Amino acid sequence: MPQKSLYLNLIQSNIDEYGYHITVVMSKLDPRYAYTIGLTNLFGFELIFAGGIYYLKDDLFQVFDAVVKALKKGDQKATVEFLGTFRIAQVDSSWSELMMLGVYDHYNTSTITAFQIIPDSDHYTLDIPRMSNKLVISEEPVWQWLVRKWDYPVPENSTVVTDLKALLGAAITEIVRCGDDEWEMFAGAGPDVQKEDARVVSLASIIGMDKTLLPAISLNIGEGLWRDTNNSDWNSWG
Repeated sequence: MPQKSLYLNLIQSNIDEYGYHITVVMSKLDPRYAYTIGLTNLFGFELIFAGGIYYLKDDLFQVFDAVVKALKKGDQKATVEFLGTFRIAQVDSSWSELMMLGVYDHYNTSTITAFQIIPDSDHYTLDIPRMSNKLVISEEPVWQWLVRKWDYPVPENSTVVTDLKALLGAAITEIVRCGDDEWEMFAGAGPDVQKEDARVVSLASIIGMDKTLLPAISLNIGEGLWRDTNNSDWNSWG
């Protein structure tokens, strides 16, 4: 059986058993995102959670479950213990047409309605887009690779180990290039970052969050940079 047919069969099986299917999309360039297939039958729309690297993959399933349960009760907000409070907002079709291909395939349609799951301000990382607006890459540079090809002189699968403080908006003040396609970038001293606060994101995502990080691309392996704030000049280590 062709791979696409197997995928569509899996979707239908999950819809039959659980009421909906969740597709998690991991990309070399774009932040992780996840969306439902099957809720159109129940609510007339699907759900998408884009970005939100604060949350681990297993957390996402709890969030979707809580939001679906809330919607069944007529509520548009849901609270998950230890994960925060979530609301929904309608998604412009310019986003769903690029990101929710499985929904279009499942329903064999050219139009769908989708709502974005949005966390509260304490958990709102810089990779979360405003999907109620039309996709304009100058306004959503983290997601520009949905419509652009990678054009920097480093591997497109390059990754960055960073910390939640940076992803929530604190200035990254330390950078080191660890390998051909690996960097570390922290808001503060790297050795002080706790394991549970560390995250791995694409280099593409993090330079979309903060264009002042672009000098990291020109570093040789083993070289590093530091600064006091995101308005300060970069200094070479050593």
